[in-house]
Amino acid sequence: MDVRAFGSVYGQTAALPYSSGFGHVPNGGRINFPACRAIFIEEDTNASKGYLVVELADAPGQQSATYNLSGNQLIPFSCTAIISGNSPAVFVLY
Repeated sequence: MDVRAFGSVYGQTAALPYSSGFGHVPNGGRINFPACRAIFIEEDTNASKGYLVVELADAPGQQSATYNLSGNQLIPFSCTAIISGNSPAVFVLY
């Protein structure tokens, strides 16, 4: 089955490009949003490892934490909230 998106036709196994998103600085305050397709974690100026706590799209109400995150990393999972973290910026991609 082909997918029509962004003015093109993609095969079923083709990776669709990201079309939009927004940036967020995790500072301990929860932010909710519609289910995304991926997140991009920006690198810390000290190149230190970070952590991020999210709510995954298929587990509402549950917190999932990831640790030892390197910067400039694309993580392809669907989440609906960023709860906390110490990264300088997280980009939520659709």
